[in-house]
Amino acid sequence: MRHAAALLIAALLGGMAFGQTSESARKIPITTSSMEARNAYLKGQDLLDKLRTNEARSLLDQAISKDPNFAAAYLLRAQTATTAKEFFSDLKSAGAASGKVSEGERLMIRASEAFASSKSLEGGEDLQKLVAAYPGDERAHETLGGYYQNMQQYDKAIAEQQKAVELNPDFAPAYNLLGYTFRDAQKNKEAEAAFRKYIQLISDEPNPYDSLAELLMKMGRFDESIENYGKALSLDPHFSSSYRGIAADLMYQDKHKEALEELQKEYDHALGDGDRQDALLNMAYCYVDEGKVPEALEQISKLSAMSERQGDKAAMAVDEDTRGYLLFNTGKIDEARGAFAKSLELANQSAVPEATKKSFALGIDGRMALVASAKGDFENAKKQAEAVRTGFKAMGNPTQVQAAHQIMGIIALDQKHYDEAISHLTHANLQSPYVMFQFAKAYTGKKDAEKAADYYHKAADANILPTLEYAMVRKQAKEALAK
Repeated sequence: MRHAAALLIAALLGGMAFGQTSESARKIPITTSSMEARNAYLKGQDLLDKLRTNEARSLLDQAISKDPNFAAAYLLRAQTATTAKEFFSDLKSAGAASGKVSEGERLMIRASEAFASSKSLEGGEDLQKLVAAYPGDERAHETLGGYYQNMQQYDKAIAEQQKAVELNPDFAPAYNLLGYTFRDAQKNKEAEAAFRKYIQLISDEPNPYDSLAELLMKMGRFDESIENYGKALSLDPHFSSSYRGIAADLMYQDKHKEALEELQKEYDHALGDGDRQDALLNMAYCYVDEGKVPEALEQISKLSAMSERQGDKAAMAVDEDTRGYLLFNTGKIDEARGAFAKSLELANQSAVPEATKKSFALGIDGRMALVASAKGDFENAKKQAEAVRTGFKAMGNPTQVQAAHQIMGIIALDQKHYDEAISHLTHANLQSPYVMFQFAKAYTGKKDAEKAADYYHKAADANILPTLEYAMVRKQAKEALAK
């Protein structure tokens, strides 16, 4: 499993500095008034490094109780949040406590706030400043490497992650991230070596086996993958991502019944609602992959009901968007439009920052552009999609600019403008099986059977951890290849 921290901050929060020495001056200082808080924080950080999130959160709670102004602890605890509400609350507390912290901590908080506001480039600039200020801190290099990986700048990512392990050869989390970066860069041999080094360093922890298993799944080595996921669960039967991994291995062998049984195990072993929600979402993906859309929608309804019980309007908005996107991709265009409108309404009622609401609204505008295209209103669809692209570009969010190009490519496909579609898709997320499937459709339209088959293979055999988009196209790609 990757670092759960989508905002790339957990890895930053490292050495605790109460005074400056020749060695500590090269590390990011972390400010706290309490030795007890410090000790709890360091233990929590170590657990989060190992992806033991629930245990880490308990220790970070202790750290904050000992020092209510402990900015770094709030920032780290945000990474253990199971709801958007918890995450943004902790991020806000970190910002409020940032007045008396070091410059390194301020850069961490600023970067995290930027990522949370969909301002990826701004956050990346802060991480670059952090590495320049603390070149001897392996965590700073690892986190900048994670940023570059998310930006799909793999050479830069590998250089930063290798610098992290050069500074500290026993820094296990960097090998995990390095493995994923090599994997994304299509360097499976190097990825496997990095994950095996990760296992060597912390062989009594579940996540190294889980990460190796994910690579083996991508390579189509399903039995070996299941074996390694099993090793992870033997070390921790509550390590939920390994149940999902086994389910994916089974699903990609078209063993959907067994996959659903594995996801039920995840639900039954869950230590909190976050894991239960993950299980329900992956059940929905499994049903979609099997072609059972009503059953998938039932799981999404259960997920939404859980979000509602938690009073988490942001999560409810995401659930409704998921429902709408599934409806859209199964031809229920008017129902999808209603779901997207409801999703935006819920997001606007949520407690997330205004910048996050703006980003979400742009995403919904992109969905509505697809709706317009499906109804044949290509002029308005193209205008909306271009507004989404320019909006995300102005925010400094290249990932969402890629998503806008995906939308523009699909609109061009709807018009049978195949060269235009290919041009846009070239600027979309090239790691996405869904994008590969759209390429295949475009080349099919151009009567280029060889290229179409190549892209159908890329979509069918991606073997990534399940997503809604992948579940919607995997079997279609296989069926296209069988014709």
